Amino acid sequence: MTDAPSRHEPAPGLAGRCRPRAAEAPAGKHPGGGGAAGERVAESGPFDKAVAEALSFVLRSTANRPQTEAELITKLERQELAGDVIDAALARARQVGAVDDVAFAAAWVEDRGRQRGYGQARLRRELRRREVPDGIVDAALARLDDRDDLAVATDLALRRAQQLPGSLQPEAVARRLVGFLARRGYSEGLARRAAITASGLDREWD
Repeated sequence: MTDAPSRHEPAPGLAGRCRPRAAEAPAGKHPGGGGAAGERVAESGPFDKAVAEALSFVLRSTANRPQTEAELITKLERQELAGDVIDAALARARQVGAVDDVAFAAAWVEDRGRQRGYGQARLRRELRRREVPDGIVDAALARLDDRDDLAVATDLALRRAQQLPGSLQPEAVARRLVGFLARRGYSEGLARRAAITASGLDREWD
């Protein structure tokens, strides 16, 4: 009668399956994918942990509000993380859709431009302040090419005029409306045309 295998001896055919968990992870789960780069990440415990922690920070941060890549880089740099850790974490974040400057700029223009009526000059300033690349900004603002800016500005001015004191003279109302529209990103010429209509003036003024 053959003796049963000892519990301390690996069963036949299973000896090669007992590997560290990190070695079993698919290469695509590590920044850099497969090949030598993937193997380096898998073998570099501290690096892999740092990337995972940085990615978790990015995911938590963007869950509160969408952010540009430049904004996230600034936050990660404040934590004194190594550049390769930041690059790897952002690469992972792009893969899962947590960081996307194109989508960010498009949503910004749709909300603040299309829905809330801000002018292109202000939208461009806001996106540049968030360090969105100019090419992406231009493409996002092109979504407003079919918008009638004068009609939008006039509608905004009419609504604003209703909130002003009724005792104001039309010229005073018009001046306030020009300033209001300028702050929202419209040129002075367009703002004056919209203000004249909204205030009831039928002429230009000094």
